[in-house]
Amino acid sequence: METEYIWMYLRIAEIVALSYLLLISSYTIGWYRLKKRPPAELGGQIPVSILVAVRNEESNIANLIQNLSKQYYPLDKIQIIIVDDHSEDTTISEINKAHNAFHDLNLIHFPAKGTGKKSALSEALELAEGDMVLVTDADCIPGPFWVSQMVACYREEKAKLLLGPVLFDPANTIFEKIQALEFISLMGSTAGAAGIGLPMMGNSANMGFDRKAVVNAGGFNANKRFSSGDDVFLLMNIIKNYGRKSVRFVFSEQAIVSTKPLSNMSAFLSQRLRWVSKSSGYKRPEIILPALIVFLFNFLLLSMLFSAVFYPFMALIFILFILLKYLVDYPLLHAASGFMKRRRLLFMALPLEFIYPFYVVIIGLAGNFVKVKWKGRRVKN
Repeated sequence: METEYIWMYLRIAEIVALSYLLLISSYTIGWYRLKKRPPAELGGQIPVSILVAVRNEESNIANLIQNLSKQYYPLDKIQIIIVDDHSEDTTISEINKAHNAFHDLNLIHFPAKGTGKKSALSEALELAEGDMVLVTDADCIPGPFWVSQMVACYREEKAKLLLGPVLFDPANTIFEKIQALEFISLMGSTAGAAGIGLPMMGNSANMGFDRKAVVNAGGFNANKRFSSGDDVFLLMNIIKNYGRKSVRFVFSEQAIVSTKPLSNMSAFLSQRLRWVSKSSGYKRPEIILPALIVFLFNFLLLSMLFSAVFYPFMALIFILFILLKYLVDYPLLHAASGFMKRRRLLFMALPLEFIYPFYVVIIGLAGNFVKVKWKGRRVKN
């Protein structure tokens, strides 16, 4: 009887592993289906609004404003709207200083009436005048052609929602490099999923959309019971109203927005728990199913490792499955890291495969139960 249970367990593991193989392989195919965009040109510009919700960003906001002032795009076509979400530091003072330093910018800033990032972005959207809207975060650094490339893709693809690439940089310590590589894998999956017409993830550090389309779809007001999730819930809303083909990934190095990796484990875990906390609000199968497959595969890997205490042969099976996962993951990771010009991080890919099951299972379970604080506030889930 015991042998039968073991064989049944291994059959289930094989099915889940095959599902994971098909999932990641489809994303890899999707990545190579994307056409790399040519360098952006400066002609035929349209009005653009850039929305930024900030909270306690005194050390970052001036740098963002400075980078926005250096865009290769007519400044008279750019409207910047910064909403302060009840900061408890000198963020507002830093915004005023930067505004005075770059007085030629069309910059609007005001305190939010509501609470939370989604509420702040909703208030900013009400003042947006551009045909196209870009969203980024205060701790981000867009390159000089960011606006030009996002606009070019918007015009040519006639998309309602654009998913832009995000990079963790600079990554100096081992912990920061691990974060950078993991995030590159997330970007690869984001791009690959969009490439096969099944977009399932986005990041509000770099998104763009048609203003009228998003306003007609209800803006950032979906799933109000969650304090986070402005990016994924917006994605789901656009798909619901305009279809999957209305979403595009901007496949261009010029469109990359960089942000710093987190400096310590506590902040990293809080961020990831916050991301997972909104997962119960996901309704679309193309979002739920991949997350479920990834979780189950990593859960099975972890169970194999613990089973080896009682059945030593399971240790060998665990290693074989880890190597299988590595071979499945590597082509997409290699492609995405090349796009981000970070192939030097790939030496950590195999060691990370042994750590990843612990991370995915613990965060996946805890994110639905543990109450998390972010920037001094408790995250609602």
